[in-house]
Amino acid sequence: MLVLCGGHALAQQDKLFTQYLNYPSALNPAYAGSRNSMQLLGVARKQWVGIQGAPESAVFSVNSPISFYNLGVGLNLESDRLGLERNQQFSFDLSYRLKLWPGTFLNMGLKSGFSHYKVNLTTAGVVEQGDPWLQEDIRGKWIPQFGVGAYLYTEKFFLGLSLPQILDSDIKQGKILNSTMDRSKMHFYLMGGYVIDFNPRVRIKPSFLIRMTQGARVSYDITSMVILYDRLWMGASYRNKDAVAAIVQYNVNNQLRVGYAYDFGTSALSGRSNGSHEISLSYDLELSAKKLKSPRYF
Repeated sequence: MLVLCGGHALAQQDKLFTQYLNYPSALNPAYAGSRNSMQLLGVARKQWVGIQGAPESAVFSVNSPISFYNLGVGLNLESDRLGLERNQQFSFDLSYRLKLWPGTFLNMGLKSGFSHYKVNLTTAGVVEQGDPWLQEDIRGKWIPQFGVGAYLYTEKFFLGLSLPQILDSDIKQGKILNSTMDRSKMHFYLMGGYVIDFNPRVRIKPSFLIRMTQGARVSYDITSMVILYDRLWMGASYRNKDAVAAIVQYNVNNQLRVGYAYDFGTSALSGRSNGSHEISLSYDLELSAKKLKSPRYF
């Protein structure tokens, strides 16, 4: 009966960040240049602590407007580890800004780049030796990246729609039927948020992120942050059938901010892992060499 039965499994493919509002350029190339300042950002995430081979992700990103041409540019360097898999990605973002009416803008963006993918199959711990699938590593595979996005925003509101990876790419392994797995599926992202002013000292920032891809259920994050004195941000996030997260962020000043998120698992893995940790650090550099006069909420 076991020989006659067959099946396949589908799982998380793209990197996942709880603090998605701190790194929207990972999902939407149209975000580049929308802050009206050069932004430098680093994010590190360790997922499902306590499980061997669990995902570990790190990114560095910089984006800046080119105001004279109504353009924005961005550079993203990403590293992802999952078990035997290693994936490094380099991508470039280009956006063009349209002014719809005073204080309201629409950015249209393009993303292009490559990811370098490898799997060290020969180092896998196995019970029986000689499995032909594990006799050759998958090394040096270059996967093209191409995506598009749109980003509508004001000082207190934003809405974005994007396909950061349009191309479907197959990872080939020569010895076994010339194929190992299907990678880089098309992903759709819809995200939005709004800042509600209760008074000059307290603001509320609700936001959401919806992920859609072929062969997987729709995934979404719902997040709410309380902003105190434009310095201390505290909140929580819910990801359907996966996790509940606590998030805290501190703005040292209008340019430098530090964030931390801890995910409490709600899936079947919750009893096997110690949650997920994520830290972020960003700095806004005013291109005119002047300090920013007000904080940015997106």
